[in-house]
Amino acid sequence: MPQMSPDTALSGLSRPAEPEHTAPEPVTPYYSRGVQLKAKHDGTKMVSGRSLETWALGLVPVKAVAKILDAGCGWGRFTWPLIETFALTSTNVTGIDTSLGMLETAAEEGQRRRRRPAFASADIQALPFPPGYFDAAMANHVLYHLPDIHKAVGKLARVLKEHGWLLATTNSDDVQVPVLEFHYAALDELSIGHNSGGHSSFSMENGGEILGAGFSNVDRHFFDDETRYTSADQFLASYKTIGRYRNLLAREDINPEKKRQLPVLVRQRAEEVISRIGELRSPVRMGAFVCTGPRK
Repeated sequence: MPQMSPDTALSGLSRPAEPEHTAPEPVTPYYSRGVQLKAKHDGTKMVSGRSLETWALGLVPVKAVAKILDAGCGWGRFTWPLIETFALTSTNVTGIDTSLGMLETAAEEGQRRRRRPAFASADIQALPFPPGYFDAAMANHVLYHLPDIHKAVGKLARVLKEHGWLLATTNSDDVQVPVLEFHYAALDELSIGHNSGGHSSFSMENGGEILGAGFSNVDRHFFDDETRYTSADQFLASYKTIGRYRNLLAREDINPEKKRQLPVLVRQRAEEVISRIGELRSPVRMGAFVCTGPRK
């Protein structure tokens, strides 16, 4: 592994020298720190009582002495259960992200939990590690953010040992969730322009083909569940943690009064549903790909 020197700007972080230059996507305001994303993940409670993190990690063989890369680690959503639930030695985990703010939040979380994974600033499209360095890797809910997913998959395959595995979680395009429906409906009512998107660049529907370019075996597993809200305030608190709302608040081209009205309109829609049927149900459809046989 390349020598890592301490990053004086970030306590507990390291910054490996990159072997090549690839310009990462600019970090949006939502991902400039991990606080809101952590609040979103912590506040999401499945009706079944399950969590995506422990469910997904249960799909792969985790050995306590394995060296594992958490690519696009964020605040450590999958890092901490990997260490605390699946008993991986914390110093064997390397978490990377292009957002220094996310890495700061992850380092702070590590101090609070008294765990010592290594966190470093690096881009998945230009991984600064030698071939075959890791026993396993994770790229969870991150690949759709990258401009060149195929390149990233190739880099992940390159740094894995011959019998290594990759765990990649993502969302399904085949689901409609109220939080986004209400968000876009409110934007339309306020005449705020938006791109409601189409199909994701990396989803449960198209991700298998993309990963197949870097791995000889790709298994797809769906995670279906539901979240429920019994009050509009509960739903609104969840809404205020999503990236689409937080990034909109940071935009200077939107009238402040419209920004103030946006959550009011979202809350009204949630209240209408809850008043009518007693609760608001939101379907959850995500999943994981387990990839083996990295192509070199």
